[in-house]
Amino acid sequence: MPKKPPQNAFYFFMQDFREEQRKKGVNYGNLQEVAKAADPFWREAPPPVRAKFEAMAKQAKQKNNVPEKKYTSTGISLAVIDQIQMEAQKAEEDEVSDIKSFVKLNSFSSNEALIHADIYLMDVNFYCQAGTEFIIGEITILRFNLIDGIKDNYHEIINPDRIPPGYVSDIKIGCEEYGLDMPDSSVRRSNYLQILAHTIDYLKQQHRGSQGKSTLPPVYTMPDKVAPVTNFIQQMCSRASEDDRLFRVYKLDTLFFHMINALKSHQDEGFPKQSLALTQLKKDQFKYNPGLGCESHEEKDKSVECTLSRAQRWAYTILDSICPVAGIEALPGCHVPREFHVDSILNFKEQRKDRAGPSVAGSSPAMLSFNSSLSESFGETTLINKSDSSIRKKTQPPMRMPKTDYSQALRPAPELTESDLLTNSFAQATIAGRGRGRGLQTKMNK
Repeated sequence: MPKKPPQNAFYFFMQDFREEQRKKGVNYGNLQEVAKAADPFWREAPPPVRAKFEAMAKQAKQKNNVPEKKYTSTGISLAVIDQIQMEAQKAEEDEVSDIKSFVKLNSFSSNEALIHADIYLMDVNFYCQAGTEFIIGEITILRFNLIDGIKDNYHEIINPDRIPPGYVSDIKIGCEEYGLDMPDSSVRRSNYLQILAHTIDYLKQQHRGSQGKSTLPPVYTMPDKVAPVTNFIQQMCSRASEDDRLFRVYKLDTLFFHMINALKSHQDEGFPKQSLALTQLKKDQFKYNPGLGCESHEEKDKSVECTLSRAQRWAYTILDSICPVAGIEALPGCHVPREFHVDSILNFKEQRKDRAGPSVAGSSPAMLSFNSSLSESFGETTLINKSDSSIRKKTQPPMRMPKTDYSQALRPAPELTESDLLTNSFAQATIAGRGRGRGLQTKMNK
């Protein structure tokens, strides 16, 4: 059965045009002939005429329960866009509800369950983004809780199974930015099925449902890493024919915000807004602590870009903020880095207060916040050792060699006589005559 033509505005215009032509004695065999003849008249039809037939088309769609579709300039239906936005909003609401339930359930009678609950962090480094897919080069999953601090981690360097054509330059930029090695086709490529199996086994440890059924806990990451982490999980699940809905990827700042507010005992503790939790994570006060990165990144002096280092710094930031609120003693290597010495930092803070350096833009160094000044000085101007609590400054080389006598290279200017001045004046006038001062030379000749 042939498909019926769509009842749009032009369809009703054709019907009207066909009837008028029939009255004039002109008959058409089919709608294709009518459309060919009516098309020039439809293009030249004034807006009031078009509006008449558009109203007829709209009335017909309402009568037949045909939804009116609208599209963007790229051809995407607005209904599809609305549906995607609704699903994203629903997923975000479910995420917040799930995190609230986790915190409330573990702190219902006391906070013992909450401080013993394991939390999993996940971070990835990617070479580049090819379309909707991220080319991953490194992953880290880390487990910690409040009472024990950082417990263990699963770290993997990944050699991608394929490089999309045309992305070699982007991959080189990613290697320089994140300290990754170029994908090597001569060596065995990473087994995504094996990485998925290790990931599931790692997340299953000591995490059982109430009925003995294994369940996977959510993995937490920073908001800007949700997309690449989720995409990498989808890549692994696609290769293994596994349902990716087994995993949940949540934002770390949301968990941080609800946990510290659930454990606080005073009004001035915790965060009044979730954005402050994200700000605290982005301060990255443990960024320049040595020994946090993997061996490969340490050799390249790119430890700060290592996923293992980054995941540990996230955990240390949360522990450093929540442990004092929960009354937990911070242990080096568990709640803070091993090379992190509180006494040395306090001494540095006192020394900075005593300094009277020049102010910049109306603010002196003593007015700067302790965290920001510490993070800057810790990575750029100071070095704190475990065996030595004193702070040693790095000296910068001078812009030029000291005790250098440049007077020997200077020659005295020659003395000029009257003949020299006349000769020079004549030479200048001659040169000027060859170019822009040509009229002056002519006048002198005259």
